[in-house]
Amino acid sequence: MSALETQVLKLLELHAPVKARKLASILADEFGKHVDRSDVNAMLYRLQNDGVVKKDPQHQWQLVAGPSSTAQEPAATPLDEASPAQPAITFTAEQQAVIDLDPTQHLLVRGQAGSGKTTVLAARAGKIISAMGKGSLLFLTYNAALCAYVKKAFKEAGMTGDVDVRTFHEWSRSTARELGYEFAGWVDGKQRAEKLKELVAEAEAEVGHHRLYELKNDAGLVAWWGDEIAWLFGQHITRLDEYLDVERTGRGTAVRVTQEDRRFVWCVYELYQEWLEETRQEDYDNPAGVLLHAMLERGGDLPNELRYDHLMIDEVQDFDKSWLLVAAQVPRVSLSMAGDLAQKIYRRSFTWSSVGIQVVGGRSRRLSASHRTTQQIMDVAELLLTDNDVAQSDDYLAPVRPQKNGEKVRLLISDSPRDAYEQGYDFVAEHYKRLRTTSVAVVMPFARQLYPAHKALEKRDMKVKKAKGASLGGFGGGVVVTTYHQLKGLEFDHVVIMGLHDTQYPGRLLENVAEEDMAQETSLLRRVLYVAMTRAKQSVTLVGSLPFCRFFDRVPDEYLVSTTGNRDQ
Repeated sequence: MSALETQVLKLLELHAPVKARKLASILADEFGKHVDRSDVNAMLYRLQNDGVVKKDPQHQWQLVAGPSSTAQEPAATPLDEASPAQPAITFTAEQQAVIDLDPTQHLLVRGQAGSGKTTVLAARAGKIISAMGKGSLLFLTYNAALCAYVKKAFKEAGMTGDVDVRTFHEWSRSTARELGYEFAGWVDGKQRAEKLKELVAEAEAEVGHHRLYELKNDAGLVAWWGDEIAWLFGQHITRLDEYLDVERTGRGTAVRVTQEDRRFVWCVYELYQEWLEETRQEDYDNPAGVLLHAMLERGGDLPNELRYDHLMIDEVQDFDKSWLLVAAQVPRVSLSMAGDLAQKIYRRSFTWSSVGIQVVGGRSRRLSASHRTTQQIMDVAELLLTDNDVAQSDDYLAPVRPQKNGEKVRLLISDSPRDAYEQGYDFVAEHYKRLRTTSVAVVMPFARQLYPAHKALEKRDMKVKKAKGASLGGFGGGVVVTTYHQLKGLEFDHVVIMGLHDTQYPGRLLENVAEEDMAQETSLLRRVLYVAMTRAKQSVTLVGSLPFCRFFDRVPDEYLVSTTGNRDQ
């Protein structure tokens, strides 16, 4: 059986029933292989004569159930006799070179959206474990959606071996439990803000009045306190003298903080840590602290039996310094990471040297191409990165224009936000109602909008899923409703970005931002949209009302095509 036939059979396992034209499209979009529909059909007819596949009355293909469908495939290899993985994906020479690197040193893989960073890491993981025949590997991701996506990638590529795929939070808590440290639960940002109000009042009674303690009726300052505490956790600052000396990178300038001010902040910080300890809780922004606390109680470093031979970290640009300080203790042999500063959508900051990781020279590799999205989508998306603050970093890589051609980015603008949403839902129902194997992400700025969006599409007789986290990462085909942020690290055939009236995005998110910090916050919000747009393999539709999102003001008219809720104009 040829390599192409093997790929098509694997695609049938994932997408059947499916037409030959769709299979040809998937081969082109995902594997960079141009195959004509007629060639796919001819091959499928041959396989049909062999009793491997069959075609239904709607001219859709699927595997024949039973032994005949897999008779020509090699038997599965037991895990204890693992042979090198044979992924269905055909890698470029550049990608294969990274996969084949000797895993004895730290490695940083950099590349733009769609360059295949996650897939390359997964293939590298499979090859390392298969080649060794023994050993362990931990694959860490930022969120549950990406975690589920990576697990699916391993399964689809047929990779075997002892690979543990976890979110950092999940791994940290379970490892702390292995060390004998249990805690009641995570304290989220909202709970933290309420507790900090009490603790600020307590600190004021203890050390006297200070301007930073003036929380009453000042929502912006309440948010500032929560962000400062999260930043201290992320930077792993454990002593006052460290806080007095450190440069507050990424914390903006809206609230001026002198060295003397920091002493008053530290008082609240210690009160908060004391409260967490007394209630046996942990702050959600301090997952590394869970393990650090556990190791402190145990009186040592991470035990060897809880370490792994190899560690891989995806979307490393959104890990915090404290996370990487803990992660650096995990691998016995190698550490491989993948990231892209253009896709940094959280306020995290670190340098490799600050966490003791050397990634210079041959230990840093670049994937220079984009295999997911189209030229037309990237032409618009890359304008969101113009003058972005991450572009000043030495680790930043400017996007490269993809080779794949496609349709222009659609623009659906209405006179009011209400009309925009209604016309957006009409558009989704008109264009995507009958899809089954194709994936469509309808994305909203805020999580509270998911339920009404889901119901609005159901009223239009659509089968639609509302998903976040693991259920989103494992999503196959059809229409899913989720948020901008949840798209991180994933991919879909079509992406419909809702809520792009300027008063909502970015207007609502910039309401309480001081003028001095406006540029930094604006850069972050632009990157969130860049990430959302570059999830799409075939098309992007932007939906909003006038005045439209200011981030698209620089986009030339010829890059866009106006769309109505019913038909393309």
